[in-house]
Amino acid sequence: MNKILQASLVATLLGAGSTALYAEDDTASRPSYNWGNCTSLGCEKDIPIKLEIPKKCEVLGGSAITLNKNGGTQSSNYTVRSNTHYTLNIQTANTGTSASTYVKHEDDGSVRVPTTIVTNKTGGGVIPFGNSNHNGLADDVYSVSVTNAAVSAFQRAGTYNDTYKIKVYY
Repeated sequence: MNKILQASLVATLLGAGSTALYAEDDTASRPSYNWGNCTSLGCEKDIPIKLEIPKKCEVLGGSAITLNKNGGTQSSNYTVRSNTHYTLNIQTANTGTSASTYVKHEDDGSVRVPTTIVTNKTGGGVIPFGNSNHNGLADDVYSVSVTNAAVSAFQRAGTYNDTYKIKVYY
């Protein structure tokens, strides 16, 4: 009986040694695992999910406005399409942020015809010149109205110009 016990003990020790040898070789080829997230109830891991959408805006529409020598009001519409809050900056080339502006003669900038420009936002009332903040996240529709008085019969002939400038900032 003693010999059987000794033989089984020797077999167990040899088997354990060879198992340790094979286990060492096997784990060396596999990546190490972080068992720190495991508890007696199980394991857990968080996997982040991300979607990034860049800010974007478009200014659509805005046809040229041609004033009448007999005076009156002419208008144009434009749309700001933005997927974020934005600042709208409105100016004219001739007077910057003044609503009382003018069109000037193409050959002589001192020859002018006074104009008044008003910008309205659909559902939002009058928009001032300079910077104004808007929510965006939709199509914001603006109407630009330019009014001039009738010009005299002696107004210098030629083309008179100004430019309504639209800038959108995030």
